[in-house]
Amino acid sequence: MVTIKQIALETDVSSSTVSRVLNNDLTLSVSDETRRKIIDAAQRLNYTKNIKKVFPKN
Repeated sequence: MVTIKQIALETDVSSSTVSRVLNNDLTLSVSDETRRKIIDAAQRLNYTKNIKKVFPKN
């Protein structure tokens, strides 16, 4: 399983930048080139979001 940290290392940006790009944070100021590098790396490495399990309340 590929992690955000691995994508950050691959693209030479911070983990927080990778996270914010992959979560479509529109308040993040990042170049289109950087955004494209992150998205391309995520696709190439077959990144999938880790879905958190939600447990019902008793």
